[in-house]
Amino acid sequence: MMRAALRLVLVASFGLPACALESTPLVTPDATVADRPDGGATPDDTAAVDTGPEVFVDRAAPRDLPPDDVDRTCANGATDRCLAMPPGPCPDLGDQAAHVVHFAGFVQDSAPSCAGTMTSMGPDAVLPLTITTVSDVDVEVAPGTGDAVVVALYPADGCGERAREMACINGSSSIGGIATFRASSVMPGRYAVVVATARGGDARVQVQLSRARLRPPGDLCPGLVAVPDGDALTIDTRHFVTYSDYGTSCGRLASGQFGWADAVFSYTVATPRDVTVTVEGSATDALYMEATVVCGSPTQAIPGCETGGPVAHTFHNQQPGTYWVTVEHHFDVAPTQVLTARVTTAPPTPPGPAATCPGVALAQGVAGVVDTGLVTPGPALACLAHRSAGAFWNLTVPAGGSDLLVNVATNATRGNAAVQVLASCDATTDLGCVGPGNRTASSVWTRVSGAAAGAPLVVHGATDAAGGTLTARWYAVPPPAHAATTDNFTCATATMIPATGGVFTGSTTTATAVASPACATSSSGCAGARGALYQLNLTQMRRVVAILHATDFDALLSIAGGTTCPGRAFPPMCNDDWYGTDSQVDATLMPGSYWIYAAGCGPTQAGDYTLEVSVLPP
Repeated sequence: MMRAALRLVLVASFGLPACALESTPLVTPDATVADRPDGGATPDDTAAVDTGPEVFVDRAAPRDLPPDDVDRTCANGATDRCLAMPPGPCPDLGDQAAHVVHFAGFVQDSAPSCAGTMTSMGPDAVLPLTITTVSDVDVEVAPGTGDAVVVALYPADGCGERAREMACINGSSSIGGIATFRASSVMPGRYAVVVATARGGDARVQVQLSRARLRPPGDLCPGLVAVPDGDALTIDTRHFVTYSDYGTSCGRLASGQFGWADAVFSYTVATPRDVTVTVEGSATDALYMEATVVCGSPTQAIPGCETGGPVAHTFHNQQPGTYWVTVEHHFDVAPTQVLTARVTTAPPTPPGPAATCPGVALAQGVAGVVDTGLVTPGPALACLAHRSAGAFWNLTVPAGGSDLLVNVATNATRGNAAVQVLASCDATTDLGCVGPGNRTASSVWTRVSGAAAGAPLVVHGATDAAGGTLTARWYAVPPPAHAATTDNFTCATATMIPATGGVFTGSTTTATAVASPACATSSSGCAGARGALYQLNLTQMRRVVAILHATDFDALLSIAGGTTCPGRAFPPMCNDDWYGTDSQVDATLMPGSYWIYAAGCGPTQAGDYTLEVSVLPP
């Protein structure tokens, strides 16, 4: 950082103009050649234009140097993270040569949307890609022996951001584990290719660029336009490409197979409306339909992917804006399809009682489910920066001096949830606000302690997903004694957790590795986890929510079952990073003995922690 400070001093000393942010070309994988104002000519076809006499002006230096903490020699063939100043030191994939990436010393920084449990555990890498003309981009990533890879494409200034992700393919289900995808009609500009691995073996990455082919309207974004409550829209797919550019979460993206084709159209509503979209095909094969708020971006899909023939979906209380609909079919079954799409509207369903505080009454242990289409974004939450829907519930603190455990969850794909508990609708301070931090958290819990019996409380839940449902629950749990634990680093010294749960504090600084949880592997960067052991015995089926808080290290938490310590691993019952660097395991368990391992992600991650274990009805 000393070099960065020195550069700032020198700039100030010589009085150079402030460095403006570089203007990155607009990145729209949706644009077709036919949509360009030059009538379809590529930049190579455009004649030179006389712009008049050349004028020399002071210009800021381009942002093409890596940060000080990035290896300028690119020894691994990629960088370990997205760069603030791309393209950085590594060879550009635009040379269309094969590049080998080594992951030694790399960690997991990004989370591509199509990464699974295993393919999101290993280290990842970032490679630059520069495109100079409108191009079709084919990317192929071959993993090392016994490994699996995921590859995703982003604009350089949106590297690693799911909302900006242009394409994502998981190669774990393909022949040879090779991940391949095509992004059509990509505009000139700088891009980032992120490669994630399961085990961190060497990967071969290659990009092929070809001149973007002319595509009929409707074959690519922005697609054709359907007029709400107007005439039916006809989409003739017989001259479309025989592959799916975008896919749907219930179609190609769900199956991971080839043999699909897609079409896209849009509609715009100027006022809140209930909108019904219906698509019928000329063939008898089923159609798959999904709407998104960003054209061609599956990560921005509105929950409610439908299949059928015809296929239809109603979006209640849809807010003003433009929406894009992707329709898929099996071209190998029905290679020629003529689609007929209709968009009809009705007065919006009035927001339900959950849309405004104090919301609806919530009984203990009973799920309060709210359709996010029937609520509004509502007021801001301290723990969720961007929200698309919010809901309110209210409850009365029961007698008995119990703590309250409150949960809010969303069923939307890739959606985040947050929960905030308030003393009243106009309270200025909250009694507990928990959100996803910098990670995905579809289900979040918060504990409320010390609330007076009979006091009213308000539960404010929110999500950043556009659609689906929000569900709230609460339970009264015994106020635990905050037990300090020491030296419970072996099976013989494991701390017994009461059947009602508890809150425990301790330190893993002097711990040794006594367990090998499913998510503590070399590919995840958590191998050699050091932690503390706890035992929990259940006499009946129970839901166990365990949360590990660590203020100064990356926490890892697992639950294993069996009478013999450290138990038998259950892959879904191991977590690294749920709320930022904190971890959570939420599981319904049968009667038996269980071992909870509170550790750090890797041998160097250790320090003070707090472990909350709540035992609830199933």
